[in-house]
Order: sequence, then C-alpha cells, then structure tokens
Amino acid sequence: MNSNTEEVSNINVKKVEPLKKVGKYKYLVFYAVVFTLPMFTRVNNFLLAVFLVSSFLEIIFLQKSFKIKTIVIRGWPVYLFFVLAVLAVIPDPDTGAFKYLEKYWSFLLVPLVVLPDHRSFYSKRDHVFRALLWGCVTTLIICYGYVAFDMFTNDQSLSAFLGVEHVGFQFTAIADTHPTYLGIFIVTSILFLIQEEEINRTIKIILFLFLIVGLFQLANRMTILLFIFFFFFLLINNIKEYRIQLIGLVLSVLISSALFVAIGKEYIKDQIFTRESVTDTRRMERWQVSYEIFKENPFTGVGFKKVRELRREKYLEKNYPLSAESDFNAHNQLLEYLSTNGAIGGFVYVVSMTFLLLMSIVRRDSLFTFIFLIFILANLTESTMVRIKGIEFFAVFTTIFLCSEFTPPKRAEQLYKV
Repeated sequence: MNSNTEEVSNINVKKVEPLKKVGKYKYLVFYAVVFTLPMFTRVNNFLLAVFLVSSFLEIIFLQKSFKIKTIVIRGWPVYLFFVLAVLAVIPDPDTGAFKYLEKYWSFLLVPLVVLPDHRSFYSKRDHVFRALLWGCVTTLIICYGYVAFDMFTNDQSLSAFLGVEHVGFQFTAIADTHPTYLGIFIVTSILFLIQEEEINRTIKIILFLFLIVGLFQLANRMTILLFIFFFFFLLINNIKEYRIQLIGLVLSVLISSALFVAIGKEYIKDQIFTRESVTDTRRMERWQVSYEIFKENPFTGVGFKKVRELRREKYLEKNYPLSAESDFNAHNQLLEYLSTNGAIGGFVYVVSMTFLLLMSIVRRDSLFTFIFLIFILANLTESTMVRIKGIEFFAVFTTIFLCSEFTPPKRAEQLYKV
C-alpha cells in the first residue's frame, strides 16, 4: 500500500515539476509583454496569452493562494471596466456583438492572475517600467530605421526626414502601432527615467533626447502638450532632487524644438507649433454627436453595436462624411462610456479614475500620480480604452499599482523585497 502511494506521489511530482519551471519564467514573459506593448500588436497579444495561460496553470496545479474576495476588492477599479464591456454586449447579444469583448479581456484576466501574487509583482515594479522604456526605444529604432531606409532608397533630401510621409501614422505604421498610444508610453517612460537611479546619467541624457525627438516625430499634439505640462511641473517642484535629469530634459527639448523648426515642413509646424492645431473644431463636432446619443439613451446607453451605427448616421446627417467613412469613435473616453453604457458607464469611469488618482496621492507615489494624470488628460481628446493597446496599458500598470499596500512606496518596497 505504501509503495503504491509513493509511486502515485512520484508521478504527481513529475507532473508538477515542469509547472514550477513555468512559474519561474512567467515574470520574464510578463516583461516581454510590456516590452512589446509599444510595437507589433500580434506579437504582444501572443505573449500576453502565453503569460495568462502559464499563470492560470500555476494557480490551478500548484495550488497557489487564490482568495477571490480579496482579489475583487483589491482590483475593482480594473474589473468594473470589463463589466461595462459585458453590459455593452447585452443590447445585441449575437455572435457579432460578442466579438467586441475580445479586446476587453485584459481588464478581467490581467488582475486575476497578477493580484494573487501581488507582493512579488510589486517588488518587480521597476523591471516592468524598464521593459516599457526599452520597448519604446526599440519601437523608435524600428520606425527610424524604416525612415532612413526609405530616404536612402528614394534618394530624398534631409528635409524629407520631417516630411508628411515620415511623421504621425506614417512614422509608426512599420511597427504596427498608433501615435497616440506610443506617445503615452514614451511620456510614461520619460517620467520613470527621471526617477530611475540605476541607469548612468550620460545614457539617461541620450535616452531623453532620443525619446523626445521621437515624441515630436509622432506629431501628436495632446501627447506633446502632456509632456510639456509635466515637464514644467517637475521643473517647479523637483528641481533640487532631479537637477541633472532636468538639465538633460531642457537640453533635449531645446535641441528637438530647434531641429523641427529648422528643417520641418509646413505640416509639422501646423501640427505642433500653431494655436489652430490645438483648437480642432471637427473633434468638438464628434463630441456633440456622442453627447446626443447619450441624451437619447441616458441610463444604460446603446451598447457596442448600435453606438457605431448611430454615430455613422449622425455623422452623415451633420455632413461629416469623413468621420462616417473612417468610423470615428467619440475621441473622448467619458463621452465614449456615456454613449455606449449611459450614466452607468460615466459613473464607473469617473469613480475609478478619481479613486486611482487620489490613492496615488495618498500613497505619495508621484510616478503613478503622473501616469494617471497623463491617462485622464489624454482621454479628453482620445478614447484610449477602446483600443487594445490602451486597454492593456491601463490593465497592466493599474494592476501593478494595486499590488502595493496602503503604505508609502519606499516602505512598501522594503516590505515586499524578495
């Protein structure tokens, strides 16, 4: 009897042993997920799937602690957005409507596998930010590599470097990414780099210059304005603590601005350096359309499927054919939730964002305070939580923030050091 028991035990050990190895490598896969977030979407989605599957296998077969009540209480600011996605499918519960849920699973699954191991993930927080930093650098290298190749093969002059064909969407297309999201990732990386202590100062200044030139190349007005706003905020509040970093930032901004003004074509100058480029009346017209949809369905909204149809109809009624043809969303995250989920969606969005911002202030976690402010301000002119990169960014970094206890960051790092 004992020999049989030992034999069964040995078999179970052999089955579990490979899963222990999977558990060891899941953090590397997680870093790879964050590293590829700024670039190729399919590669990033594949790595995210690998991370989620390996994490669930570890939880199930290695009997990892999984207290669902604690996880829900800790992660509700992220989970509620998945609930909103489910509610948005209900008005038209057919096969086509359920396809909308595909990109929203990160809101549910990322915190579900990360929060059970919250102490370990929090202790690796800096590694996660470094993965995003080097992911942004790699993405920019890919984009600039293509620009250089295109200029060389077409025998273009230096001025073509900042031509229409090499900025904005045309600049990022080769890396399968969107300028708005790449801009948010770059600003986040710059904010982390300011506080990073392990990277050499000279390398920091080089990275500042490279990232800021890339930021200008994206020609995304709101992202550049966000960077300038937080740059001056840092300049006023932290000049003693981050004196060298701020000097590097000032030089990088001056060099970038001089470069773009000197050789930039009219397109660049109109996109970034004019007041008219900021006051985009077409965007406000699209806001009005989404607001009208909300007023007609104020409580629960109209759902994913119908909101697109209604927008197209109203765009055509108001003679916005380009908006209808391009199937533009609200370009404002609050209005996106109001039109899709009604007052319920608007309430969840405001409460969750306010809670996260205030909690970061209470914890004196200035990095995440900046990140949440960036995200909220970006959402004034973009619906960042309707695209998979924005959804994943919010799910991953908000979950990392929620991994910490209600203690100041330095004390939490000592508690969770592993």
